[in-house]
Amino acid sequence: MLLSRDEIVSATVNAGALRGLLMAFVAVVLSLVQLLTHPKRSQVLLFQRDDEMVVATNAVHEGFKLRFLRDILGEQVTSFTDEDRVRWKSLENDGFYAALYVRTVRKVIMLRLCTMIFDDVFFADRNNRWEHHDSSSTAEPSYSKREMPPLTSWKSSP
Repeated sequence: MLLSRDEIVSATVNAGALRGLLMAFVAVVLSLVQLLTHPKRSQVLLFQRDDEMVVATNAVHEGFKLRFLRDILGEQVTSFTDEDRVRWKSLENDGFYAALYVRTVRKVIMLRLCTMIFDDVFFADRNNRWEHHDSSSTAEPSYSKREMPPLTSWKSSP
């Protein structure tokens, strides 16, 4: 049984259309997977107390950011005491983890470094005044908003 030329062309076109339809389906599935697994914004909380700062983040899974920050700050990074760990434990209820304890670093330098690394930077001074720097679209946000992150268990700076 020999196929005519028109039948061969028709079968080839149908196979090409089926292949194109399959590729489109795979592209839609991959787009949905990427949309559903889109990572959440990395946020950091900076708490200033006298000459020391505590860095808390929700991006613990992105440890390279914290290692980079620790490497830049070097000797200014110290370890938490047991009392400090208990003091900052309440942040874990909101998904933030106290990661670094930094001494003698200026606020401007710390903000600049954190806006280069994280999407959202929240800063609280010793009077519990909050600043929000949204650096998701630029590493140099030109202004800050007076808002605090959605913390449920936070009362004031410990």
